[in-house]
Amino acid sequence: MAQLLRGSLWIGRFLGVRVGIHPSWLPIFALVVWAIAGSFSDLDAANALLLATVTALAFFASVVIHEFAHALVARRYGVGTLAIRLFLFGGVATIASEPPTPGAEAAIAVAGPLCSLVLAALCGAGVEALRAFGGEPHAALVLISLAAANAFLALFNLLPAFPMDGGRLLRALLWHLGGDRRAATRLASVVGLSLAAVLGLAGVGLAWRTHQWESLWYVALAGFVSVAAMHSYQEARRGGVVAECPPAGGSEGAR
Repeated sequence: MAQLLRGSLWIGRFLGVRVGIHPSWLPIFALVVWAIAGSFSDLDAANALLLATVTALAFFASVVIHEFAHALVARRYGVGTLAIRLFLFGGVATIASEPPTPGAEAAIAVAGPLCSLVLAALCGAGVEALRAFGGEPHAALVLISLAAANAFLALFNLLPAFPMDGGRLLRALLWHLGGDRRAATRLASVVGLSLAAVLGLAGVGLAWRTHQWESLWYVALAGFVSVAAMHSYQEARRGGVVAECPPAGGSEGAR
């Protein structure tokens, strides 16, 4: 996975973790801005674009926060995080080693989705506060968008498709039950490949029925998950380290 993300632009270091942007993130950022701008049709083009840009930046900041939730919990269990990157499918955290126990694996994996759900709840509370006090309607629309995006980010990442967060929870369970991390990784990777195939077929089916090209995004995401799952399977067979946690989001967040 690290090989696929070479060429990232490092923008800084926070809490001892390098944060970077891969060039593949730029087109998806532009696409998200374009999609959000359509929600502000009552504004002139310049103001709609400005507000959409702010909203998109806030969402991708949420993706980074999601990844830092993983990193901080991993640090508690003695697992260092080498880097966090934004890329085409959202965010990815590169960890230095595998979690030492199934419990640590589960805690690290669930930290990101829980953080995203908290962010969604905070945005939702902000919307209610604006409504109660007669706040600016466009600010409420921004918060509604962020609440929905973070909720989707959390729920999507909980799909049991290794090495996504839900897949890592599945591996933690299999590891706990069988006592063999490598065997658990192989089985979780196979489940991830199967779910990626279902996701890809669903994307093709939606595109065929609705004639909307946006549905093909799920095909691309399925391809990425397939590559990541196959890499994890091969590393497990070789006894290597599966040291990536993708994705945090997608058009949303993957994870």
